[in-house]
Amino acid sequence: MLCLLLAILAFLLSATSLELRVTPVNSQIQLDGPYHIELGERTLLMPGQYQLQITHPGYQPHQQVLDTSSSDDFSLDIHLAPQPGRLQLATNVPAQVFIDGQAVGNSQQDITNLPLGQHQLQVTAERYLPYEQPIEIVGFGKLQTLSVELKPAWGTLQLDSYPSGATLSVNDVPQGQTPLQLELMAGEHRLQLSHPGYQSWQQRLQIEPGQNLSIEQARLLPASATLNLSSKPVGASVTLDGLYQGKTPVVLSLEANKTHQLQLLLEGYQPLDREVQAPSGAKQALDLPLTALLGKVAISSEHQDALLYVNDILMGRANQTLELATRPQRVRITLDGYADFTRELTPRAGQLIRLQAKLKTLEQARFDALPKQLQILGDARLHLFHPQVSFQMGASRREQGRRANETMHNVKLSRPFYLGATEVTNRQYRQFESFHSSSHAEGASLDGENQPAVNVSWLNAARFCNWLSAQQGLAPFYLIEDNQYQGFDATSNGYRLPSEAEWAWAARYQNAAMQQFSWGQQLPPPPASANLAGLESAALVGDVLANFEDKFRVSAPVGSFAANDKGLYDLMGNVSEWVHDVYQIHSGLNFKAEQDPLGSQQGIHHVIRGASWAHARLTELRLSYRDYGSEPRRDLGFRLARYAEPLSNVKETTP
Repeated sequence: MLCLLLAILAFLLSATSLELRVTPVNSQIQLDGPYHIELGERTLLMPGQYQLQITHPGYQPHQQVLDTSSSDDFSLDIHLAPQPGRLQLATNVPAQVFIDGQAVGNSQQDITNLPLGQHQLQVTAERYLPYEQPIEIVGFGKLQTLSVELKPAWGTLQLDSYPSGATLSVNDVPQGQTPLQLELMAGEHRLQLSHPGYQSWQQRLQIEPGQNLSIEQARLLPASATLNLSSKPVGASVTLDGLYQGKTPVVLSLEANKTHQLQLLLEGYQPLDREVQAPSGAKQALDLPLTALLGKVAISSEHQDALLYVNDILMGRANQTLELATRPQRVRITLDGYADFTRELTPRAGQLIRLQAKLKTLEQARFDALPKQLQILGDARLHLFHPQVSFQMGASRREQGRRANETMHNVKLSRPFYLGATEVTNRQYRQFESFHSSSHAEGASLDGENQPAVNVSWLNAARFCNWLSAQQGLAPFYLIEDNQYQGFDATSNGYRLPSEAEWAWAARYQNAAMQQFSWGQQLPPPPASANLAGLESAALVGDVLANFEDKFRVSAPVGSFAANDKGLYDLMGNVSEWVHDVYQIHSGLNFKAEQDPLGSQQGIHHVIRGASWAHARLTELRLSYRDYGSEPRRDLGFRLARYAEPLSNVKETTP
């Protein structure tokens, strides 16, 4: 007895406690291992490994290994998972089964492993409408059954024709000969009946699932004849019995055994009328020559070697008279070194047209293609000029008021250039320097939106030009680094200040002579001819013009006075103007004309041209008057210029 008690005590001291809670509660529990004793809700386990297995009908079995050597006590909560559901479908035709869009099998087999819960069932079969419904899978291994009847996705067509025996094609697929009955899938179909000697019969048909349609008699018309019609030349408009059919070459369908009226029309050719007929089903070809209506064109050119092309066909030398069809003709005359001369003309029967071809040099043609005016900065306009003239700058020593820096010398302007119609205004300049102020003169404002921008240094005027070039993607004309002027790029067509020669030509050159004053050759100026130092400005300047008034104490809005013969404003008066050139005095000893002069690359001062609202003396009112400086002034502004093309595009001309 003592040994038994000692053995029991030893078991209790070495045993591991197992507390097991299982859902569902009535599950079958099996524990295999060395030795165990059940004490109420607990089980005592001897040391070792145990195999735990829990089962319940409708649930997934649970298996687990317990090793009592690694733990003193076990407390386990085990929930058995329900088994998935099963589904058996009965369908009227073999079908594919989908659960929630995933293929799970077909209707001829049990479908297993279906998760519990709400699902969407889809059943499909070829040539049948798809079936769809929600389904609740109960699970726990239960087999659910469902009967599904799929409905046909086709309709039935019964068709006969007159005559019978016509071949029926549906959507271009032959189906047999009439009469016949066939099944067509729901939707739109294109029916076609064909029979030798008859025109094809076509119809579009919409059929619904389960619908029965019948076409008792589709009547075929006798086949029309076919006429392949062409003409010489091609492109003639064709009418058949008064109805337009297209242009030759064209294939015509003729009602068999009937006379038809055919007409061909082509500009420059006589109309052609013809009667045609053909037997049923016949295929014929007809090629009709057209008779041209001719008109004479006399083509002449001042260049005897120029070549003449008509519609890109070489006809010989330009000076000749041709007979051409009375339809649009493209005449082109070419000569090396000149731009092609082209004209579109239409000769007239029995009449003579004279065409005088004036060839332009490549340079002149390129100039003519340039825009005649540029509009920038909102309202700033620049006019295109191409003087191609030589003239004398400066003034004669005998001219009253002449200064020593007005030495006469010859220049020639050959490059086309644009020149601003007016001086740059405050509004335009502020697009570059938003806080610029032209200030005032003893209380009289110089800062109006349309007054010229003044109190601007030559360098800032050049910077404004470069900024404007950058806005339009042009190469800068002025070379400026770290706000230091380094020179200029004469090949650029970026914006710049006018050269002194351009300014002098624009202001003075008129009728092949150089004007002394903007209004002519004599003083005094006519009333209101320019904004000069008149009686209104007496309190602001030292000298004024006697008996002269222009209604403005200081600068006027640009364009307030009449333009000169070139459409340019205020070259005399309003404000003096910076020009491009570095200031220098010409020697006057070189009699050869300097071509498109731009002056030196570097220098301290730059030239100033033109009188302003502050000038009244004879010396200053003359258009040959030259001043110089580098710093801003209240009566000093500028206007824009630029070459029309980069220098690389310009053919050099010998002076």
